[in-house]
Amino acid sequence: MFPYMPRSASKRRHPRKPPLGLAEDERPFVHEDIVRGIEAKRVKDLIDRGVLGAKQVFRVIPERTFGRRLAKREALKPSEADAIGRLLRISETAAKTFGDVEFARKWLRLPNPALENRIPIELAETDAGAREVEVILTRIAHGVYS
Repeated sequence: MFPYMPRSASKRRHPRKPPLGLAEDERPFVHEDIVRGIEAKRVKDLIDRGVLGAKQVFRVIPERTFGRRLAKREALKPSEADAIGRLLRISETAAKTFGDVEFARKWLRLPNPALENRIPIELAETDAGAREVEVILTRIAHGVYS
């Protein structure tokens, strides 16, 4: 506990962040969701609504593993849930940057010269890659794209 923080404030539970305003964003995943494990059905719903591509999901969670978790109504492991959360974060950031969800989805799936012709959504499979994509999106947002 920080010494300058009133005792009552330190015990308050932080409220969940409000949705970011995207139609497909009912509630962003927060730390507690990821640690507990996101239900496989929630991820399936994201795939069905086109928020995430099945190909993207199956690159971070093998298709058979995902299918088994779905059939048994299991939650994803924290590492799997974290990867899904990262893909969603990058997708949301791209949509905000471009102001157009469809354009953002296309941009994320095409080789990008600023990323050495790597595909942004594939880079987002790792934290380091996601950071590279976020740097480019920030540069675009500030008009410094090269």
